[in-house]
Amino acid sequence: MPFYPPWADRDGDPAHTQGSGLDEYLGTEMEKAQHQAEDDEGEVRAADVEQAHQEADHMRDVEQDRQMVTEDPEPPRPGLGLPYVRGVEELRVLSYNYWNANGIGICIIAVEGHVADWAAYIGGDDGQRTEECVAWTKRFGCKLSRKQANRWFPELPIEAYRE
Repeated sequence: MPFYPPWADRDGDPAHTQGSGLDEYLGTEMEKAQHQAEDDEGEVRAADVEQAHQEADHMRDVEQDRQMVTEDPEPPRPGLGLPYVRGVEELRVLSYNYWNANGIGICIIAVEGHVADWAAYIGGDDGQRTEECVAWTKRFGCKLSRKQANRWFPELPIEAYRE
């Protein structure tokens, strides 16, 4: 999910959705600083005005940083904490075995589930690449029993197997 900073509101002008509170507050603070910087003759000292501008800019930056820091909208899914196989990470493959049998790719895969569990599937296709066969097996393969899964993937926790 892409992150959009608060000042790049995609629904319209942020002033209409969030109000003008911060800008109005910073404007009044800058005016106060300018009035305080006026000396007895009514002249404004440039150094004090510059400092007031810097303070207002700093406060605006701090407020924008606060708005950007948000909680993760989606809590992380519970998982097994095991690494995925390189090249097919997006499929959440924990392990796989692949071989070619007379031009047909045969694949047995172990895939992490959505609630700290896993499942194993077997399948075959006539694809040209191993990754294609792994993806096909995940979508259309036959599910293995707990005993078969433990035989092919003894390194994975069998108590977390989903039948």
